[in-house]
Amino acid sequence: MWSVGVITYMLISGLSPFLGETDVETMNYIVNCNWDFGAEAFEQISEEAKDFVSRLLIKEKCGRMSAANCLKHEWLTDLPAKAKKSRARLKSQLLLQRYMAQRKWKKHFYVVAAANRLRRFPSMSENPA
Repeated sequence: MWSVGVITYMLISGLSPFLGETDVETMNYIVNCNWDFGAEAFEQISEEAKDFVSRLLIKEKCGRMSAANCLKHEWLTDLPAKAKKSRARLKSQLLLQRYMAQRKWKKHFYVVAAANRLRRFPSMSENPA
């Protein structure tokens, strides 16, 4: 459930909850469960979402929500109605939209497609003429 909290934090903010300036600092943040909701990254995020993450990023396993409790959490209930009310876009959505708009993905797609086509051709050593 700890991982669900970390992934949720990252998806809604685009940031890592424990990232430090160095690997040692990051490890200390993880071990001590030292994290917060940065003002700028979380200004458009609901209190329900923050509560969901807060109940998962708890050092002691017994203090975290279970999977069953997560599914019953108020943040995950009545999602269609909440989606209609909210016009806020997640930072991760904006970054993905920017990536798609730059069309870099298309170049990557063509490279992978070309590599797959090349793999289908028999090698010259297999079919001597």
